[in-house]
Parts: sequence; structure tokens; C-alpha cells
Amino acid sequence: MIIIVNIIGVLCLLYFGYLYLSHDTFVPNPNAMLPMERWDGAGWALTMGFLPLLTANIIGFIVFRERRLTQRLPWFIPSIICLILVISYWIIS
Repeated sequence: MIIIVNIIGVLCLLYFGYLYLSHDTFVPNPNAMLPMERWDGAGWALTMGFLPLLTANIIGFIVFRERRLTQRLPWFIPSIICLILVISYWIIS
């Protein structure tokens, strides 16, 4: 179950990370109460998804205890990438 949650988190990270990094200025819903450009909405989605992704990575790190530390540290790669994107989003906007 932890692996499935992490795969879903990584897929969301790839999708929203691509939208954020492309800086697409198209507004999909211009009549919305809070219209956002696609890159801005992706930045918010990355911000909201960081803590659940970090939680899933920490649980995966703890569950696979029988392996060496160097084999368990790659669990945090998606969280680090997401953190970098979130920090850059908040600095840019």
C-alpha cells in the first residue's frame, strides 16, 4: 500500500511539476472566483501535496527497516524535489 501511495505521489509530482516548470499562462477557467494561470495552480497543488508526499516517504522509510540506510534514503528523493519546487514557487510568486 505504501508503494502505491508513493507511486501516485510521484505521478502527481511529475504532472504538476511539468505544469509549474512550463510556466503556461493559459487560464483554463477565466470566469472562476479565483482564476489562476496553469503554472500558478500547479504551484498551489505542489504546495498542498508536499506534506502528504513527505508523510508517505517517511512511512516507506520506516517500514523498510531491514535494508541498509543507503538503500532507504532514495525514498526521500520525491519529497526533496517537491520541496525545491515549492520553495521556488513561493520565492517567484
